[in-house]
Amino acid sequence: MIMDPIQRLSSLIMTDQREELMKLLGSLNIELKQEEREYEGKKLLKRIMRKWLDAANCLMEMIVLHLPSPKVAQRYRVDILYEGPLDDECAGAIRECDPNGPLMMYISKMVPTGEKGRFYAFGRVFAGSVTAGPKYRIMGANYIPGKKDDLQVKSVQRVVIMMGKAAEQIGDVPCGNTAALVGIDQFLIKTGTIATSETAHNFK
Repeated sequence: MIMDPIQRLSSLIMTDQREELMKLLGSLNIELKQEEREYEGKKLLKRIMRKWLDAANCLMEMIVLHLPSPKVAQRYRVDILYEGPLDDECAGAIRECDPNGPLMMYISKMVPTGEKGRFYAFGRVFAGSVTAGPKYRIMGANYIPGKKDDLQVKSVQRVVIMMGKAAEQIGDVPCGNTAALVGIDQFLIKTGTIATSETAHNFK
């Protein structure tokens, strides 16, 4: 039976066949520091796998190669994302991922900031662009079109992009991207929709 490289690595490590292991690592272009060569068992296997198949790079490559772009995906996802009529201006802008259409952004989670009790409203822009300054319709999960319950019309103080644990301020974020908004956390409990159109409905 022919083993794949991961099975072979695991087998050599668990049976402590160091010479064969170093040959295999050489053929895979994996270099270990001197102190790393002293590792044993699972600790050694984890170190080798981190050097060979870095999780961040693997995940990014899979996203690029296998996930459709927002321009493609939103055409067939709009009917399961949007609660409103599929022929209104908001649905059309979501479908086309139109940066010039009305703003339609879904806030999916509230992320704690460094300040006590304050949160970033993190989500994805599906249509239009979001920027600090203009007043937007902040529609909570219980908002019903035509009514004023769970609706606020307020400005966003800042727009930031999340870079790992850091948040970097940016001028505007066009559709197809994720962003976090500062200054609207008191109007949302967990999720919500940010829009410019008065006829906009919530995301599901």
